[in-house]
Amino acid sequence: MHVLLTGATGRCGTHTLSQLIEAGHTVLATDRTPPSTLPPGAEFMSADLTSLNDVDALFTQTFDGVIHLGAIPEPRPGLDDRALHANNVVSSYNVMRTAVDHGVDRIVQASSVNAHGLSFAPLGHTKFETFPITEEVERRPEDAYALSKHECEIQADALVRWSPGTRIASLRPHMVRDNYATSYPDTQACDIFSWVSYTAVARACVLGLTSEGWTGHEVFNIVAPEICWEGGVDDQFTKAGELPKDKVGTLELTRGVGLFEG
Repeated sequence: MHVLLTGATGRCGTHTLSQLIEAGHTVLATDRTPPSTLPPGAEFMSADLTSLNDVDALFTQTFDGVIHLGAIPEPRPGLDDRALHANNVVSSYNVMRTAVDHGVDRIVQASSVNAHGLSFAPLGHTKFETFPITEEVERRPEDAYALSKHECEIQADALVRWSPGTRIASLRPHMVRDNYATSYPDTQACDIFSWVSYTAVARACVLGLTSEGWTGHEVFNIVAPEICWEGGVDDQFTKAGELPKDKVGTLELTRGVGLFEG
């Protein structure tokens, strides 16, 4: 496949680019800033995905699939919420709608576990009525980042109706780090004590294009099989010591911090 990869110089983007090339695909990589190096089989074009001219310039090539990772990945100090929201929502629609208009029928976009409201919600606002948390949990975003991801998923719903035969995978990664060890210092209740590796996210991106057996728009939670917590319900985040004999589970933890009352 010839693939357009946006956000190619970000951490998830660089891992995804490597996996695409290793799988034998060719790639047009794009971001606002160029990478220091590119593997054979990839070329780079700089683009601002909120600019229609820049997006149209990308699509002078013909693609078999598009992986859209070119978004602001989280709120940042000094970044206006309105700018974050506008960037993520506009860039997502620009890329996916242009892909559909050019006949691309396999698209992957980076959504987030925050699409239903989670890590950046105001303190005390996050509650879940059922557990485990599946892709069908009701979306209740409040903060600008969560709202932007919610709206990107709504755009995908609309586009597969607009263009029957189009397939879009919206991936919802949890806290993304290199590995368990680097996740552990950052884990917290607002992330449901969950994490996932950059390598796993990249693998999910490639599978979103190449896997079979599903159609339309599908949302996929992307999370490691183990939680990132080594204490009990009442323990503080000391980040030290041996594993307890009976490692506490996610259900007990979420009840303990008030995220789930079932």
